[in-house]
Amino acid sequence: MTACLRRLLTCALIALSGAVTLAAGVEAGRVDEYRVKAAFLFNFARFVEWPADTFRHPSAPLTLCVLGVDPFGALLEQELQRQATGRPITTRRISQIEPGCHLVFISGSERKRLSVLADALRSAHVLTVSEEEGFGRVGGMIELFTEGDSVRFNIYPDEVERAGLRASSRLITLAANQRHAGGGRR
Repeated sequence: MTACLRRLLTCALIALSGAVTLAAGVEAGRVDEYRVKAAFLFNFARFVEWPADTFRHPSAPLTLCVLGVDPFGALLEQELQRQATGRPITTRRISQIEPGCHLVFISGSERKRLSVLADALRSAHVLTVSEEEGFGRVGGMIELFTEGDSVRFNIYPDEVERAGLRASSRLITLAANQRHAGGGRR
């Protein structure tokens, strides 16, 4: 192998390893982001109250459903092994609205159906969460977003109340913005 060919091959391998490292770094950042978002979902479950008749019995599990393509993978189960409000938390992945969900994370794959889904879940005592921009304007309750290196959220207390749920004042205070239905500032 000539010296020129060897240098070219070495440069190609270095460039390839840099691309793999960059891709791994992006993937690691995505994992960290979704680990934080899973923790947010756990805390939303802790700081929201559902009507007593929502659950079959006092120790019935709270069911968190991911509607659409799941961006969390195993991270969700890892984070939710703890209990929220004295209840175990179970998770389900769903492609359509199903009964038995108490908190529904609507993934980005459902972007075109956001308003229909938010409207359908509104009267079912279900807390709705999405990371899709404008989720609150279509009737969603909590909108996750990233700002720099931080994950933050907006809450729409009017929508939460309309669903018969009660968000603690602490949760509302921690939100980036508390907004009235339709997205207007409070």
